[in-house]
Amino acid sequence: MMITKKVLLAGTFISASAFQFWPASSVASLVNQLPLSFGDRNAATFPKAEQSRFRCNLADPLDPSQDGLYSSHDLFSSQEALETLIERHQPLVQVDSICYDDLGDFDTDDRWKPFDEIPKVLKENYPLIYDKAWIETVNRFGLVYTIEGTDTSLAPILLTAHQDVVPVENATLEDWEYPPFDAVYDEKSGYLYGRGASDDKSAITALMTAMESLLSQENYEPRRTVIFAFGFDEECSGLRGAASISKHLEERYGQGGIAVILDEGGAGLQKVGDTLYALPAVYEKGYLDVWFDLEVLGGHSSTPTPHTSIGMMSEIVTALESSPFEPKIIPDGPIHQGLICFTRYSPYALPELTGYINWGLLDKAAKLLAQTQRETQYFIQTSQAVNVIAGGQKINSLPEFTTLGVNHRFAPQDSIGSIQHRIVGLVQRVVRKYNLTLEPFDGDKDYDHYLHSIGQTRANTGNGLNANWEPIYDGKLVLEARKKSYVTRQSPTQGDVWEIFAGTVRHTFADQARTVVPAPGAMTGNTDTRHYLNLSENIYRWSPGSLRSFSNIHSVNEKLLMTEHVNMVKFYYDFIRNFDQADI
Repeated sequence: MMITKKVLLAGTFISASAFQFWPASSVASLVNQLPLSFGDRNAATFPKAEQSRFRCNLADPLDPSQDGLYSSHDLFSSQEALETLIERHQPLVQVDSICYDDLGDFDTDDRWKPFDEIPKVLKENYPLIYDKAWIETVNRFGLVYTIEGTDTSLAPILLTAHQDVVPVENATLEDWEYPPFDAVYDEKSGYLYGRGASDDKSAITALMTAMESLLSQENYEPRRTVIFAFGFDEECSGLRGAASISKHLEERYGQGGIAVILDEGGAGLQKVGDTLYALPAVYEKGYLDVWFDLEVLGGHSSTPTPHTSIGMMSEIVTALESSPFEPKIIPDGPIHQGLICFTRYSPYALPELTGYINWGLLDKAAKLLAQTQRETQYFIQTSQAVNVIAGGQKINSLPEFTTLGVNHRFAPQDSIGSIQHRIVGLVQRVVRKYNLTLEPFDGDKDYDHYLHSIGQTRANTGNGLNANWEPIYDGKLVLEARKKSYVTRQSPTQGDVWEIFAGTVRHTFADQARTVVPAPGAMTGNTDTRHYLNLSENIYRWSPGSLRSFSNIHSVNEKLLMTEHVNMVKFYYDFIRNFDQADI
C-alpha cells in the first residue's frame, strides 16, 4: 500500500525542488528574507509561538563491523550481487498473489491458489534460511521465519512485509510496457517491471537476501532472535494475515515482547542539496468511513417532488466539501520534529518555512504547508473524500433510497467522535430544510463518548423538525460509521532504539551524501503494523530507497530500480547486525 505512504517532509522536499537553493552565507541573510509579517522579528511579539526543545541532534553512525562479518558494501556492491538479486526477485514477482476485496474462504475461492506458490519460490531461492530457520505458517498463508538467538534475555526484533499485491485492471493491460506478471528486467533502464515489484515484494526479497548472506557466514551466531513475518492481505486491511500473525507472536512473546518492529512505509530517502533525509513514519493517521443512508417517499417522475433523495444528498455533499478540516502542526509532535530537522539541515531550501519553524509560528507553517501541495497538506490535516454515491433504479421513478460513502484519514488533532459530531452539524441545514428524521450513529461508543466530553447528549443534537414545512418527503437520514481505526501510538524519536535505527541509517548511506539525517514523520495510509501495536512500543515504517526506486506503485508499469534495491539489502543486513550487538 505504498501509494499513500509518504511522510510530511516528502511533500516539503518535492516542493523544495521548485525553489532556488540559497548559499549558506549567514543567518542574517536568511532573516532578511523573512516575510514582512515577521515585524521586528522578536519572538515575544508572537503570542502563539511554539518553541521546542527538540534540536534534531544526529545519532553517531553505527558501524556493525565489530562482529567480524563481511561488510554490506563488500557483499552487495558487485555486478554479481545485483544479478543474484534480480534472479531472486523475478520469480516472486511472477506470482500473481492478488488480494481482492471480496476474497472468500481459503478452500472455496480459487483466487487464493497463487499464495501456495510463494513459499515454494522462497524455498528454492533461500536454501540456508529453509535449512536453519524455524518456519511456521499462520492462518494458511502467513509466513513466519524465526532465527533463534543464543541470549534469551534479549527481546527479538521483527521485520515485516506482505506477499499480496493489488489487482491489475484489465483495461490497462495494453498500457504496460511488459505484462504485469512477467517480471521483466530492462537492462537499459535498470528497472524490473511487475505488479508488486515495489509494493511490497521488494522488502521480502531484500530481507531474505540479507539473512541468506548472514547465514552463509560460519561466524554468524546471533545473540538476538530475528523474526520475519510476511502477511498476505495487507492490501485488504490485513485482517486474516497480519492480525493472525500478531496474535500468534503475542502468545509466544507477550505484550511488548518485541524490541523493535520495522515494516514498509515512510518516504524512503530524499536528497536536498548535499543532505540526504531518511524519512520513517512513526505513526499512522486514523481511519473512518461514514455512510449516509437517505430514504424518502418515491413516486412517478411525471409528478415529482421539488427535490429527490439524490438532490438532497447532493446538498449534503456540497456542505461537506465546503467545510474542509483545518491543518495543524502539533507542538513537539513527530511532524514538528521532522520540520525542525529539515529547517536545521536545509535552512535555505524553503526560507519562509525555516523562519516560521525557528520562531515557533506553527499555525503559519501549517497554512504554508497546506498550500504547497496535497501530499504535504494531508500529513497535517484530516482528509475527507466523497468516494461512493448511489441512488435511483429507473429513469421514470423517483429514487426512494440514496447512499453516500465518505472516507476520512484523520490527523491526531481530530478524533472519530469529533468528526462524527462535525458531520451531524453539517447535515442539519438539509435535515431541517426537508423535515428529515435524523438517526446519527446509533449505538456508537465513540460518538457517545465525544458528546459526553463536550457536555452534550443525543437529546439536544437536534431532530431536524421544522413546523413550517409541509412533510411531503417522510424522509429519514441514517448516519453510520462502518469501518474505523484510531491514530496509532507514536513511536519514540529519541532513546536507545531510535539511536540504533538512526545510527544504522547514517552508516549504511554515509557514501550517499555529506550529511544523512533521519527525520520522523507520519503516514496518511495504513500498513500491517496496525495489527502489531501490542507487540512493541518501537514501530518504524520505512522502505530504504529513494522515491525514484519505487515507481508507479499501484499503477500501470509498477517497477523497481534494482541498482537501488541493493541499498535495501545493505540496510537490512546492517540493521540486523547492529541490533544483535546492542544490549537493550
